[in-house]
Amino acid sequence: MTQGLGYVDPGYLDAAARLVAGGKRLSHERMHIAPGATVLDVGCGPGTDTIPLAALVGPAGFVHGIDRDAAMVEEAERRAADAGVADQVEHRAGDAYALPWADATFDAARCERLFLHLDHPERATAEMVRVTRPGGRVVLMDTDWGTRSVDTPEVELERRIARVLAERCMANGYSGRRLWGLLKTAGVGDLSLDLVPLHVDSYELWRLLSRMDTAFGEAVAMGVMTEDEVRRLDGSLREKDAAGTFFASTTVMLVAGTKG
Repeated sequence: MTQGLGYVDPGYLDAAARLVAGGKRLSHERMHIAPGATVLDVGCGPGTDTIPLAALVGPAGFVHGIDRDAAMVEEAERRAADAGVADQVEHRAGDAYALPWADATFDAARCERLFLHLDHPERATAEMVRVTRPGGRVVLMDTDWGTRSVDTPEVELERRIARVLAERCMANGYSGRRLWGLLKTAGVGDLSLDLVPLHVDSYELWRLLSRMDTAFGEAVAMGVMTEDEVRRLDGSLREKDAAGTFFASTTVMLVAGTKG
């Protein structure tokens, strides 16, 4: 699997989680979790979703989380213990392309903002469907970085950097728009779609979440932008921020369905 954008640490994920909190709650609802259910979170990170999911499955249920990063799994286990749900939640290191569970293990499976890092999201989708029982729910949620928009007078430069970010800094930057087709192809039916709009009014936060320094460096290395053009675009965004008028947005796609 391709990591994309370099290492993503728990602090980055915590900041992103706060921004997309409403979408997270909606994704939990789309799992149709009943007390006593057994559920899976693929790409669980530091336990951002596994811990609240424990409250939904109740003491008779169980939540499994998997992430490729062993350090992230260790952090998730620590947070689950601190939250008092260690007996309801287990996190393990593993591969989204080869989930270590038998067919039809889970009542519901979810994955959020992982596919943008994957070269082969169809393989991860097939694995999630495989380990979900017939009649169970599969929920995919991912940002479509093609919807990225930032208010700046340097519109042409902003469009250039948007494509660099989506197409060169990520393995699968347009992943959000692919989720519907991925679930359809995997045989998941009764699909629903929710669009989760996100907006940021702080340039520093946007720089963090969009990894703008990485995108700027890649744009110069590719010859897509000159260093002067990077300074112009960055300067225009800093001026907006100083004036209190900075605005950026993107859209997260949430697609859910039922395994036949």
